[in-house]
Amino acid sequence: MRKLLFLFVVTMLSVTAMAQDVIYDKTNDAGVRTVVCSGMDLGVSNGMNVYVALAGFQYKSTIRYSLAVTIGSGHEVEIPDDSKCLLTLGNGKVLELPTVSGGASVLQSIDIEWGDVYQTFRRFGYYNIKAKDLKKTGKNGIDQIEFQLAPSNYVVMFNQDELGGLLTGSLSVINNLFGK
Repeated sequence: MRKLLFLFVVTMLSVTAMAQDVIYDKTNDAGVRTVVCSGMDLGVSNGMNVYVALAGFQYKSTIRYSLAVTIGSGHEVEIPDDSKCLLTLGNGKVLELPTVSGGASVLQSIDIEWGDVYQTFRRFGYYNIKAKDLKKTGKNGIDQIEFQLAPSNYVVMFNQDELGGLLTGSLSVINNLFGK
């Protein structure tokens, strides 16, 4: 019975991982491999829309993860250098994800080609997230996500945990590509 349950869990994780598309996979001149999975349009809140995906960065044996966040092109908001993404989990705990050093950029200066995302989203930033925190999002679910922006924040609450499932699936895909 245990073997059957184990096979079922492995199969379900494989199906979740296979549902994720890799939209970017390149290694730069410095030897840093960047993998970005397809993401999710979180919808419109306070007059702006946000798209979130999971990115993985590998340099030699070190792997780091970030939420890759783009903000709709029709909005004149800024992502401050010391901005945070706040993830409220289903168990009530809040994870604070800082922006990557260097702050945010205008999307056109980033060498990731996201097709339609380029045309409809303008501002771009990475928010660091640890692998153990990604696993918590899969286990506990995400009830709310908030990005600290100027002049106004972006906040979305979830009735169902679609984002946590997406991030967990993306983590599996990225780890698989990195041979982990």
